[in-house]
Amino acid sequence: MSNEKLKIAFISYRSDPLSGGQGIYIKNVSEALAELGHKVTVFSGNPLPKLNGNIRVVEIDTPKYYETFDFFERFKLFRKRTPNLLELTDFLETSLGIFTEPKFFGKRLSKDKIFLKEFQDFDIFHDNQSLSEYPPFVNDRLVATIHHPIHIDKKIDIENEIDFFMKLAIKNWYSFLNFQTKNLKNYRYVICPSLSSKKDIEKYFKFDTSKIEVLWNGLNIKNHFVDRTQVQKQSFVSIISSDVPMKNMKNLLLGFSLIKSEYPSAKLNLVGDLRENNKELIKKLNLEESVVLFKSLSKDRLIDVLEKSDIGVAPSLYEGFGFPLIEMMSMGLPVIVANSGSLPEIAGDNAIIFNPASPNELAQKMKMLLRNDSLNKMSSNNSLLRADDFFGWDEYARRLEVIYQKILSGIV
Repeated sequence: MSNEKLKIAFISYRSDPLSGGQGIYIKNVSEALAELGHKVTVFSGNPLPKLNGNIRVVEIDTPKYYETFDFFERFKLFRKRTPNLLELTDFLETSLGIFTEPKFFGKRLSKDKIFLKEFQDFDIFHDNQSLSEYPPFVNDRLVATIHHPIHIDKKIDIENEIDFFMKLAIKNWYSFLNFQTKNLKNYRYVICPSLSSKKDIEKYFKFDTSKIEVLWNGLNIKNHFVDRTQVQKQSFVSIISSDVPMKNMKNLLLGFSLIKSEYPSAKLNLVGDLRENNKELIKKLNLEESVVLFKSLSKDRLIDVLEKSDIGVAPSLYEGFGFPLIEMMSMGLPVIVANSGSLPEIAGDNAIIFNPASPNELAQKMKMLLRNDSLNKMSSNNSLLRADDFFGWDEYARRLEVIYQKILSGIV
């Protein structure tokens, strides 16, 4: 591979570094590429990433409609915009309940003064699941990372909604997926984090699998020794980016409640934020004193919470990769893993698996680890051994270099 250093433009419609796989990804991969000597610019809408000083962040002007769901507040934001067809269309579609951020991000990028001045200087454009519409000169050098097809989020959200009109609203919200599916046909190459995700990208996007490469995401936390023989083994932890049906918080709470009569001192640490319906469920199940909520945490604070926990739970109905699972395994936590999406693939053969639709089965697995010290210790060792199979972001960046050179040389 050439040792030539590249000018790389990352494109991301939002990049919160403390919430969600997309934000975590853009931070780690851009910093790792910069460490290898590449010149990296991130073009992002709000929220912006917080990156090392050697990476330039260019804010793409967006209306920030999704900071509120109040129509009149959104109208005030619209009134501040320069009147044109793009602004009017974005506001109207947002008002009709369509998620427009990824849909219009490409058009907003194409109007940015810095982008227009410098686009010819970039060797590679790397899209972070915006899957927006870009000019032909971008498509010629365009690779996309797809963490997983959002079609699956749509499917799960609809299945978990009983109201007919809300089902229609959900379908409307996700209508941007038709736009993304059409746009992806113009992309040169796709990177995804698991075989499960690759299979689903082929299914939902009808994209050529010869142009999809599986590249496991890098580790956020290096293997970290904690003496698990000294803990009480009654503290569970689960990490979510957002409380959506796919994260399966309802069944996690129900499963945890089923062990409380036998283990009244058991605790559940939830890293993330909960919707009101799950906060109400905690009250209904009398778990207020047993469930501890932690909102978005820094890396050091997350490590502290994981150190003080004893057993990790990955309950999602689907994950394209699952950063939280890797983080828990890297800390030597025994993990209970849902038999869905990429989670069994990432956890490996020795994981303790459960049916995510069954709170009873989850409770059984929880009790099994609480009762059996030798199983607990073996599962902890298995987690650390499995975490060794994953590489850091520096190695991820080196593998990206190979893919970039394939694109530039015309191999793909």
